[in-house]
Amino acid sequence: MRLRVIAAGVLLAWLVPGTAVGVVTRVDRHGTTLVDGRKVFPIVLAKGPERGAVTPDGADAVDELVSAGVNFLKVGPASGVWSEADTADAVAWNGEAAKRGVYTWINLSTLSRARPGSRLETRLRRVIGTLKRDPSGRAIGMWKGAEEPWRYRIPPASLGFAYCVATGRNRAACAGRRPADTDHLWVTVQAPRGSPPGLARFSSVTDVHGVNYYPVSLGNPDPALGEVGRWTRRLAAATPKRSVWTTLQICWSWSYDAEGNFALPSRREERYMIYDAILNGARNLAFYGGHNPSCWSQTDSVFRWNWTFWNDVLAELVREISAASPIAPALVNPGSTRVLESDDPTVQAISRRGAGGDLWVIAARSGAGSRPVTIGGLPAWATAAGVYTEGRSVTAADGSFTDTFDRWDVHVYRFRPGSGHELP
Repeated sequence: MRLRVIAAGVLLAWLVPGTAVGVVTRVDRHGTTLVDGRKVFPIVLAKGPERGAVTPDGADAVDELVSAGVNFLKVGPASGVWSEADTADAVAWNGEAAKRGVYTWINLSTLSRARPGSRLETRLRRVIGTLKRDPSGRAIGMWKGAEEPWRYRIPPASLGFAYCVATGRNRAACAGRRPADTDHLWVTVQAPRGSPPGLARFSSVTDVHGVNYYPVSLGNPDPALGEVGRWTRRLAAATPKRSVWTTLQICWSWSYDAEGNFALPSRREERYMIYDAILNGARNLAFYGGHNPSCWSQTDSVFRWNWTFWNDVLAELVREISAASPIAPALVNPGSTRVLESDDPTVQAISRRGAGGDLWVIAARSGAGSRPVTIGGLPAWATAAGVYTEGRSVTAADGSFTDTFDRWDVHVYRFRPGSGHELP
């Protein structure tokens, strides 16, 4: 009897108000991710450290990532069709995420071509059902669909049944069978290939449509960082509501060689790619490859994740765009986006509304060399701005201002109505 009381108490702790099992994820009309109706800008690790890991400083690894602003963790096997051990591991990961108030992105790619009555359908339903029934299922945020289906010539029609089973959408594809879930978004990430019309064919079998682009590679002195934005823009053009997901690199197959050499993005490069994606429509960002041992330092090999890249590059950038950051309200307000003028064709600039009427301007430059750039199209009241994270300010007059940009520079400005330009 005592054990039953304890078990009931534990279950009740999972079910107290504010921590109800099972969030609902959707996208709004501007493609922003909603978690129980709350606007969220997902920052995803694909994948993070092993469960139970610690940082080189001895801190809990997941605590470190979440405290910086990571709010989604990729979970599940990249290959194989979900063994019992995989399911148990996903349940455990959901528990780790739930304890910290963050979410999981569950990889169902190996089950995404299930057919009615097939073993894959049985496995797909079993995985979804097991994960949802466990109290930790409140951490499930999104499902992951097929891996790069356009590249691998997987026709959208072959993905419709699993999409319907996992979401309840595109009901005609369910072949009269009941969905296993109707509460979560389905994400399909493409390789940087295909035309907008060809990619648009997948819109009927996904809720969020993404692309991965990794321009930094070993031996390449001039990576085409601007391709991140170009491919994000292409996916946006192919996706209703522009619910676009961009996966950025930590380490991938061209980052390293067989002799142990590797090249990873610098902070400047990674920051440019982050904002280039946002400028061109990304509503979600993922970072891929921290778990790849081919890009680990000696210390990383001991702690089994790329803590060197995290500490030197990524942690600070995640904090810069996290839900706790000053810019967060603008990141989840893409409906307010306005394209601004520039006297440099290699500069892309937009404005968005943030909290309290703040106007945020994001500008990035891909052109060679360094030069002053004038950006226009601002409202008349916007006369002074702090430059986010840079500890300096600019002044504007008649709707424009001038600032200096090097290649791959990103400057982010915060204009505050009726005040000066102070900004931390």
